Amino acid sequence: MPDLLENSADGVLTFTFNRAERRNALSPAMRERLLMALVEERNTLRHRALVLTGSGGSFCSGADLDPAVILSRRSTIEGTMKTGINQIVALLREIPVPVIAAVDGAAAGAGVGLALAADFMIVSDRAEFQLAFARIGASPDAGVIAQLVHKIGAARASTLAMLGGSLKADEAERLGLAHLLTTPGQLSEETSKLAARLAQGPTISYGNTKRLVNAMLPAADPRYLALEAECQARAFASHDFEEGVTAFSEKRKAVFQGR
Repeated sequence: MPDLLENSADGVLTFTFNRAERRNALSPAMRERLLMALVEERNTLRHRALVLTGSGGSFCSGADLDPAVILSRRSTIEGTMKTGINQIVALLREIPVPVIAAVDGAAAGAGVGLALAADFMIVSDRAEFQLAFARIGASPDAGVIAQLVHKIGAARASTLAMLGGSLKADEAERLGLAHLLTTPGQLSEETSKLAARLAQGPTISYGNTKRLVNAMLPAADPRYLALEAECQARAFASHDFEEGVTAFSEKRKAVFQGR
């Protein structure tokens, strides 16, 4: 079965991350397929609402941290980000139709960025947002910092990013990150109801609203995304990143040396 499922019905296009055994971590193939689908959607505007969700009780755990894969791509990470996850985040913001993230279980790393890039987030009461970049010596990506600073403030964003913190579903709702808090059993139904309402709404008006919001949101600025890729390239080149990824794979605490 494909790692990324697409379903189109009644003007709504749903993308489902489908690697439950890896908590829906993004493989290069998944990123490429999602990017191509979003480019096509931007060019054709065949749908009036988009949904991002995950299978198997998780939303998306971010990049696939297979050490053999990720360490072999250290020298190309800046270019890979600029043509991959950065473009996906930008497209989710640029597409002039509403985007909903339906989050059940874990959203980690770049998965948090994808959820935050949506216009609406519906979360189950077992959802949890984890910023684990620092745990492996990486730099935040997928527009996470820009969006968190904009939505919950610099102090809280710094705490989450530097200390590897997490947000539970009820706190995400309280902070205004989540549009609706529901149960795992009701998540799909509530998402479908909102998607149907948006798909029947004034699409041009919605698109204009997104343009106005984007004018105030640094994560939509290509200059910010370019800086993000540059920072990640520097992090990937460090000894601490290699140690962090290796420790993650070996399920032990990383021993960082600041280089």
